[in-house]
Amino acid sequence: MKMTLLIGHGSRDPEGCEEFREMVEKMRQRLPDRRVEFCFLEFESPNVREGVDRCAALGATEVTAIPIMLLDALHYTDDIPRELENAGKRHPGLSIRYGAHLGFHEKMLEVLLQCLREAGEDPTGKNEGAAVLMVGRGSSDPVANSNFFKLARMLWERTTYETVESSFIGLTHPRLEQGIDRCLRLGAKRVLVLPYFLFTGKLYKRIAKITREHREKHPSVDFKLTRHFGLHPLVLEVLEQRVAEAHEGTFTAYDHDWMRDLAEHRYGKRGHHHHHHHHGHGHSHEETAHGVKG
Repeated sequence: MKMTLLIGHGSRDPEGCEEFREMVEKMRQRLPDRRVEFCFLEFESPNVREGVDRCAALGATEVTAIPIMLLDALHYTDDIPRELENAGKRHPGLSIRYGAHLGFHEKMLEVLLQCLREAGEDPTGKNEGAAVLMVGRGSSDPVANSNFFKLARMLWERTTYETVESSFIGLTHPRLEQGIDRCLRLGAKRVLVLPYFLFTGKLYKRIAKITREHREKHPSVDFKLTRHFGLHPLVLEVLEQRVAEAHEGTFTAYDHDWMRDLAEHRYGKRGHHHHHHHHGHGHSHEETAHGVKG
């Protein structure tokens, strides 16, 4: 039997874990032909070993493990593969296939645009004096941090905001407070704090608290905070695609050709040529643990 194991990060905040479980239920509805189980990397049960054990106990012969991670930080490249490998040693007859994180996808960018619209914004309207401040979790992996900056740049290209800045809530810099200060120094009269977070939790709530504090400190500036978005239908569509790709052995989480046509409103239609060299995404740094065991 083939099964899918969705791996969440886990949170010390029960609300965040409950939202992940809601995502699992929605994915079960989207994948009626496959048995979908779940586990957490840390802070909550079942852990990865327990998740793999459950799949094996239910009769799985092949498990496709999908990390519910936005970017390719060390949890994705190191921690989860190690946990899967250790868990797999307990079940010699079980094949474990490791899928991709959510990564780059035009639907993920559209989710950010919709979050801005829900906050009363028109991302391609007149946005003079407005700054978007994206907030990531932050990582000790420089590649993941640079990919977050790339995403923020793509949001700038796709919108008419004068400023789209990047910041983090932990582990690295610039921190959220530094990002807000920078937006204000650049003359922003409206600051749109845009957390790149799937679920609520202690970090998202800290972002909300810091935003409130700066709203009180700077009453002449309009501060807005957008929502987390893990249950957004477009996120679920990307996740469903990542499950399908893992089964097919394809990998598109780093694809970015779709980004080239984002900015016609800024530069006009360029008539550029796409040179699709198609390296096959077989590079070791990009497919770090595909086929963990089996």
